[in-house]
Amino acid sequence: MPSAVTPTRPLPVYFIGHAGVGLLFNDSPQNRIVQSNLRAIGEEIRAITPRPKAILTFSGHFEAGEIHGPGVIEVNVKKETYIQHDFVNDFHNTKPFVYEYEWPHQDAPDLALDVWKHLVGQGIKAKRVERGVDHGVWVPFKLMFPPEAPLDIPIVQVSTFHGYDLESQISLGEAVASLRNEGYLIIASGMAVHSFASIGEIQAAPSDAAREAARQKVLAESRTFDTHLRAAVAHRRAVERKKALLELEGLPEFRRSHPTVEHFTPLLVAAGAAGDAQKDGDGEGGRPLGEDVVEAGMSYLNVRWD
Repeated sequence: MPSAVTPTRPLPVYFIGHAGVGLLFNDSPQNRIVQSNLRAIGEEIRAITPRPKAILTFSGHFEAGEIHGPGVIEVNVKKETYIQHDFVNDFHNTKPFVYEYEWPHQDAPDLALDVWKHLVGQGIKAKRVERGVDHGVWVPFKLMFPPEAPLDIPIVQVSTFHGYDLESQISLGEAVASLRNEGYLIIASGMAVHSFASIGEIQAAPSDAAREAARQKVLAESRTFDTHLRAAVAHRRAVERKKALLELEGLPEFRRSHPTVEHFTPLLVAAGAAGDAQKDGDGEGGRPLGEDVVEAGMSYLNVRWD
């Protein structure tokens, strides 16, 4: 059960590259690396003492509804949340078993209400909603916390802002940063590079040679953006990290790597929540975790801020 003990220092912040449901059944060398990386992060989280009271999640598949307009956040307060099989592809004919996937977990509507109150107290417009757990959470968590080593603390789901104001996402992270002192472990889930449009360009090329040329072009773009992003998150000081992250939007590879930003914005929330690295001990900026996996149009970067 969750610990009632207040941590002696802020809990770490994680950003994980969550991938799609194919991560659970595709047996490729790249997939095996991504799976291994996530399992190692799960082991690391299970070793945290005292135990966090809850995991505060931000997912690339939970963006506040456009109906609210800009500047509004949603907090999931539903009891007994269900698993959403919210996949981009229709697997009913090809992989119908994916709609049977479950992931046992704990909710905490009372803690979600506390988080909602905290956000309102920070001057953020926050709506309470009732929804399930999207695959940006349960797919990676299913690997991180398998049946033989289940997650023993509840999850609280908070949305990112709707829209393209990247600075507001960092401000959201700053608004929840103090919750790290109250036993909340923040895990943001998205992708460092996420471009189905670029993958579509590769697939639409008219010949094998053209497809390979397109793949190499996209892969170079993805690696370039991934490299710049790693440098940005590594800054120890929050103000420098914020500046570097916002400057990424000016790179020609940015829009190619993120035609839409919903998979990038959770990383900005995590970076905002990380604050300055601790001055005592060996505190440092964002540290990549596991073996690097960058593909044409996708990067599975994982980051921890201590």
